[in-house]
This record gives sequence, C-alpha cells and structure tokens, in this order.
Amino acid sequence: MALIEEVKKICSRLAVHGWRDLLLQHGLDITASDLKTELTKVLPHIKREIKGFEDFALEGKRAIEPRNPARSLLFHALASPNVVSGVDGRELRAFPTLAEIDTVENYVYGIKPPSLLELRARANRANLAIAVFASEYRPAPETVLQKHAEMCYSRTGVARVGTVEPLYNGRSRGFLPFVEKNPHAFRVLPARYSAYLAIQIKGNKDRFGPMRYNVRQELNRLDPYTYPNPGDDKQRDFWVPLHKLFNGKECLRGLNLHLILKAHHINEKLRRIHLEIGPQGTGWQEPDISNPPFIFTEGIAEWSNNPDYGTGILLPVVHPHLVEAAQYKGKPLTFKVPKDYNQILSSSLYIPASDRDARHAPEYVHARFQILPNGQQVDLNEQQNVAEIVAKGDYDALHFIDFTGDGWIEAICPELAVVLPRRVPAYSLVTAPDFFPNADQRELMDWWQQSVPRSLKKSTWRITPNTLSDERLPPNLEIKNAPFRKEDTTVTSVVSFLLDKPVHQMPLEVPETNRNSYLPDAAAGVFAPGWDVSFDINADGTKHLAAYGLGSPFPEDSKLCAALSTFWPAVAPDSARAFEPNENWPTISPLTDEEIGQVGNLPWDGVTGPKIVNRANQEFVEYAAFDNVDYVKNAIQNQFSLALTGKVSIRKYEFRVLAMARVYRALGIKEEAFYKTGVPDTQAFGEITTEKAKWSVLSFRKVSADDAELKEAQSSTNMTLHGDVYRFQVYRPGNKKYVAQRVFVEIKEMVILFVDPIQILSKKGNGKWELKNI
Repeated sequence: MALIEEVKKICSRLAVHGWRDLLLQHGLDITASDLKTELTKVLPHIKREIKGFEDFALEGKRAIEPRNPARSLLFHALASPNVVSGVDGRELRAFPTLAEIDTVENYVYGIKPPSLLELRARANRANLAIAVFASEYRPAPETVLQKHAEMCYSRTGVARVGTVEPLYNGRSRGFLPFVEKNPHAFRVLPARYSAYLAIQIKGNKDRFGPMRYNVRQELNRLDPYTYPNPGDDKQRDFWVPLHKLFNGKECLRGLNLHLILKAHHINEKLRRIHLEIGPQGTGWQEPDISNPPFIFTEGIAEWSNNPDYGTGILLPVVHPHLVEAAQYKGKPLTFKVPKDYNQILSSSLYIPASDRDARHAPEYVHARFQILPNGQQVDLNEQQNVAEIVAKGDYDALHFIDFTGDGWIEAICPELAVVLPRRVPAYSLVTAPDFFPNADQRELMDWWQQSVPRSLKKSTWRITPNTLSDERLPPNLEIKNAPFRKEDTTVTSVVSFLLDKPVHQMPLEVPETNRNSYLPDAAAGVFAPGWDVSFDINADGTKHLAAYGLGSPFPEDSKLCAALSTFWPAVAPDSARAFEPNENWPTISPLTDEEIGQVGNLPWDGVTGPKIVNRANQEFVEYAAFDNVDYVKNAIQNQFSLALTGKVSIRKYEFRVLAMARVYRALGIKEEAFYKTGVPDTQAFGEITTEKAKWSVLSFRKVSADDAELKEAQSSTNMTLHGDVYRFQVYRPGNKKYVAQRVFVEIKEMVILFVDPIQILSKKGNGKWELKNI
C-alpha cells in the first residue's frame, strides 16, 4: 500500500475523535478528498497559541514538509506529547499509535523521495553510511538546540528490564513503567531504533550539537565541578542523520528497499567473574565458562511483533523476576567463594578494579546463599557476622543471573550494499530499572551546573550527575564479532536534525514529559562501576563502555549505590537514612517516610525504614543491619516498587537535594568554612562529609498547612511558611548495638525542622522554635 493511503487511514481514524476539528484551526483538513495536496499546501494561519503547538517550529508552513519532521505540522501534532486537547479544551478521545506516528514520519521522508546523488550532494563530500539511531520527538526544552520541538537522535538506546509486558501510553506518546494494581511489578521499557543514511561531521553546537556540547579540554582542568567532561567536541566526529531509510519504493527514488534490523545482545557477567578471580579461586574454568549461563545471548531482548508499535521496537524479554538463581546442566550453579580473598564491601564479594579503574568483571558479586554438600541452602544473611563469613570464604555459594546486557543493532539493506558499503551500528543497552523515571539525568545535571551555588555544588554528591550522553567512550570493544571501532567515541551522544541555517527561538515554557526516555541523556554515566553501564580497558589500552562491569546480579550493586547517598543521582534512590549511620555517607537526597516504608507498606526496596524503640528505659533508633539486607533476595520475592519514587518529578527531586543541603546549614555546617586557600577540594569534601554524617535523618515527609506541629512552629516564630513544606526530624547518633540482624543506635540529640523553598523553622529537643537564616 502506498504511504499516502496509509496516511489517509490514520487521518480517517483520528478525525472523528477531535483531530479534524483541532487541525482545522490551523487551516488543515485531514479529511480532504485530495489529501496529498492538502498536506503539502502552505498553511498561512498556523495558530501556535493553541496548547501543544507553542513550540512548533516557526519555519514550519505545511502539514508535511519533505524530509523535515519538525517542520511538518501533522507530524508534530501526532508525535508531540503536549498535543492532548481538542478545540473544546477537553482531552482528545483517541491518540495515534506508535506505528501510525512511524508511518507519518516515513511519509515526511517519502513524499518527495530524493536520489542517492542528491543526498551525496547535500553531504558535501562528508563520509556517508547506513547508521542506526534511537530516536525520539521531544518538546523544545528537552531537545539538543532548544529552539523548537524536534527529533533527537543517538546511536545508543537504553531499554530497561521488567516483569510485565510493555505499555504504550498514547497520551504521553511513550512507554510507562507502572503496572496498575500491582505496585511491585515493573513493565519492560523498550527502545526504538531506525536506520538512516547519515553523514560524519565534526561537532557544531549551532547546526546539530551534540547535546551538552563540550567546549575545550582546559575547562575540565580549570573547573571540574562546573565542567566535568573533558574533550573538545568541535574536533570529534559525529554521525548525524540525513535521510530516514524504510522499506519500499518511496524512500529513495529509483530503488525498492528491503531493510532489516538485527539485534545482538550478550550477558557475560558470570564468565567475567571466573576469568578475573581464576579457577583456583572459584572452581570454574574453560570450557564450562563459555557456556550459558556464564555467558548467554538468549532471553535478553527481542524485536516486538505488536502491529501497534510498528517496526524497530526492541523489547527486553519479560521474566517473572528481575533476577533468578543460575542453573547449569540441570542443577543450581554454585561457585567456590575464594578463601581469605579479603576483598569485600559490606557483605558483597568485591572484585577490585584494574589500572585506571577499569572493570574487567562485575565489581560486586552476591555470595550469601551457601549450598551445603547435601544440597541444602543456607541463608547467610541470617548470620550476624555475614560479612566475616564472606570475607573468609571457602564455601560454595549460589550464583544468580539478571537479564541485562549490551550489544549492537545493525541495519542490512541489500539494495544499498554496494553504493553504501559502510554500516554503522547502534550500541544497545538493556539495563536495570530507573526508580525515578520522571527525573531525567540531563535535567538534574543542567540544574546542578547552572543553578546550584558552587559551595553546595562541591559538597553534595560524591560524583557529579553526569549523563551517559556526556561520555566520550566507544562501545563495548570486547564483544566478539561486534562491528565497533575504538575511534567511535561519540556513540552515546545525542544530536539533532542537521540545520542549514539558524532558526527562530520558540517558547520553552511548555509542559515536561512524563514518559520513559530511552535516549542516553536520561541514563547515568560511568563510574565505580555505574548504574546503566560500566567501562573497561582492552589489551591495547583503549577505554570503552561495557555492561559486564556492573554488579552480579544488578541488585547487589543497587544496594550499595542506594546506601551510599544516592551514588547515582536521578536513578538510584538515596537509602542512606534507611540504614545505620555511616560516617562517610550522609543523606543527600532524602526519601520520604512513605518511600522507605516507615509509613504505609511500599518501601521501594522491600526494607522497612528505621523506627524509635525503647530499650531499658532509653530511646534508640532501630534499623535493619545493612550487611544483612539482601536486595537480591528481595528481587526474587518481587519486593521492589517504583509506585512512589516513580511519582517524583525533577522539580521535587531538586527540592529534596536543596532542602537537605539547607538543613545541614541550619545545623551549623557551612561549606564555605571548609574550602580554604591551600586546602584541596577532596580534603574539604571529606571534612564536610564527616560533619554532615554526625547527623542522621530519622523522618522526612511533606506536611499540610493544617498540621498542628507546623501551626505551633509558625505561631511561636510569627512566621508563615509557603509552598511545599517538608518536615525533617534529624538526630545525632551515639553508640550502636547489633542484635540479631538489627542495629540499635543511641539518640544523643534530636532536632525538628520545617522547610519551605525559602525559610526554615527549627527546634532542638524540648526547646523553642527558631527561624534559621540560611
């Protein structure tokens, strides 16, 4: 069927649900008998004041602008998550499917199909190739150039594992992770890939980007807190889409294309563990470790066959649990925990990094389910000295697998194999869940860089909230037969449609999207070891991305990332306050009482937060002992939940970080006092951390204006708090006592604080309420 006939069917279906009346406001009749002419005529009265069209490109004059989705009014209307209301202000009664949006996008490129010679001429002698991109149409504030609503592209896609089939939400034009009536389930989150004829050119922040353009390497040396990413993008090579490729005769003039996307993924965490420690330590060697589940390619991700999703939708394979016990030759797979390995962190087996912090194997390995010679399973988490048992080793432990992995997506087109022999694959990541799906890494990084005072900036997170798209590393060079190149250091960057000349600035005051993004600016960067991907160094010294450096299985690493003060901002919840006080990891971005299960029954990790108890006529704070908490066991039992953390918007997340920083100041900890002339930043950071760790957050919750305690505080100080108001209850911890996998911490001093965006009211113990000037 010709593309125009498919577009007619789409327009006909949507017209009766409010779309015809909506688009008639712009002079476009999607039920016109000669639809092709209607779609290509100039529309002189496009009303950008209509909700959802505010950021439609001012240069857009038609319903379909050949080879330019962002200037095509029909495509914008269908693809923008902000076009949701009809002419009466009510929500439209139906929304386009992902397949329908894909069809209209193909029509944008196919209405006047160019020849290869024309595209070569436009490339102006630049390198050409068939390249695969993950792509997403976004509102203006979320785009690369931030000029108008636009397509964003990356040669890296990030899909996320789950326990339930995916759900496409037409209203938001995206996939959502939540499962109604099952707060402990996770929907798999796919990534969308397409093939393009692409050109290779140097970075150009005015023509295509990349997003968060790196200016020059010296910036990192001068100010690593504001400019944490070294490199000079104007000297780097980027692949930029020039023309979308799709099946049929309407893509390129004179050719009938048959395009195939192929996906290849691998998980080799277990194999890497045994290679790194060695057979003398673990008991396994070749040829066994070259077999599943030590290394496997099945059960990670597959192409969707749902007709409503269209082509190029990569779905992580649904499994009943996020992790499973490993099986080998029909039996539970065990390994010998190395004797006196003396490498643990908490109760995890820890495999140290090699030179330059490279990860040849998973950094953390679960080893707390002992298997006795008779096959009996012993849960070592029930032993108070579990960390000592793991450190001593010399026992058989059960291996676990997760279904994450990395690999590549390639496009094969026989009709172009000779004239365009170079094929550039996309790097595909299948990663752990994101517990803050509405708080993207890029948004947090922009706020942190541009708005947070320098003194606070240098004393919040142990690492900066870098996005994966900020990295300038090639994809996994260790995957056998992968068509990756070590010089391809821009694979995770996000670029825009290539502009030939400047465009007008459109309003940026449009709603934020509430959907999962599979582009790498919404994913975490790499460091010790990472959340979405880690890095390694191959034999010739090339640093590259690699998923096998993450925890085995991933919840083993998630526990440590969460407990270490939101070690990965915007993806890992900050569980520091849920466990016994730690002198190195004070709370940075507190979870609410509901989110850690102090109130209600939905702790995000299955671990109920602390509570005050009375022992021998003295009050203590009771915690679950950190060493004995097992996220892997909780994952098997489906105890994780993003029902509450998934509701946290980027603005609420930012408020938490800033509120916590202001609370520390109210307690007398001022960052400026530590950053003195001649004092290294790392030393100052350590001193600030030590001071903050003298206080622990016992309670953090939002309060209403009629809260009795808040009224008392306001009355006593003759002050009124405005906006969102949160109540903090913090205390200075004293001695600790460990009893049967629980920890009881002495309370030396208690402080209650009410915090709004501007003011803080504070009371120590039974003292008076005070206004704190921060």
